[in-house]
Amino acid sequence: MDRGLIISQRYFKEGTPVDENVDMNLINPTIWRCQEKYIKSYLGEPLYNKILADIVADTLAGDYLTLVDNYIADTLLYYVMYEVQVPLLYKMRNKSVAKANSDNALPISFSEHKYLRDFYKDDAELFGKRLTDYLCVNANLFPEYRNYSDSAQVRAIQAKSTVSVYLGEGGYGDNCDRYDGDYPPEYYGKY
Repeated sequence: MDRGLIISQRYFKEGTPVDENVDMNLINPTIWRCQEKYIKSYLGEPLYNKILADIVADTLAGDYLTLVDNYIADTLLYYVMYEVQVPLLYKMRNKSVAKANSDNALPISFSEHKYLRDFYKDDAELFGKRLTDYLCVNANLFPEYRNYSDSAQVRAIQAKSTVSVYLGEGGYGDNCDRYDGDYPPEYYGKY
């Protein structure tokens, strides 16, 4: 099975301060994990699966390509930067887990590392909100965003219930109907 990655090596290297010499074999598993962990939650499983299938088949086009290029890619990029720091810092060896070091660099402190991770997480959440806002405003362009074939599918963040008690009417609800985005309509292109 081909695990379609939403962002390419080139996109990752050009959009981050990660050195060119860092092996993408260390990065690609983190990209996949972040897609599954974060992007699937933003898109919901049906839309996520459609986009991955289109990427693998090299048929991504139109509104879906716009969605990936302008919203999903940046969100994913910053979640990868948030998550990749641990795999880059620690290596699993035959006898133990080792911390990487270099003759030409000084290790950062725990508080500096936490600051750096939080920095990328804040950016990821900002881009994630823009992604969600765009999907709410343009949900008619992406029928998979609101259509689920069974209850076991991962639902998009905006399509999840907002209360823990069922109050009747609406089942899962759709928070897009109560959209109160921070951005003007021009930001989203189409209404």
